[in-house]
Amino acid sequence: MMDKIDFLSLAKKLKGPWEPMEVLRIDGYHVLLALFDGEYKFHKHDGEEMFYVIKGEIEIELKNETVKLKEGEGFLLPKDTAHRSKAAKPSIVMAIERGNLRTIWVHTHTK
Repeated sequence: MMDKIDFLSLAKKLKGPWEPMEVLRIDGYHVLLALFDGEYKFHKHDGEEMFYVIKGEIEIELKNETVKLKEGEGFLLPKDTAHRSKAAKPSIVMAIERGNLRTIWVHTHTK
């Protein structure tokens, strides 16, 4: 028998904003759970990243647009896309990314 995953119960174990918890691994990809609250720094990755909002609302600020996501909505961020995640109120987000994903910090003026 396979175990169910209760993401909302796991979210109660999150240590704080922007400190993701690895929930599981799937064929080299990591499924992460994170609390988004406030805004994160601009960065990009050398691979794709997928966001899914479990609870709350978030924004993903890109160079020329801002993607707004509500509960039940997701977004696939292309690789090498500078972005910053923001949440006006605490929100629970699941992210899926390659296990060896590399993060590159970028300055806001170069987004």
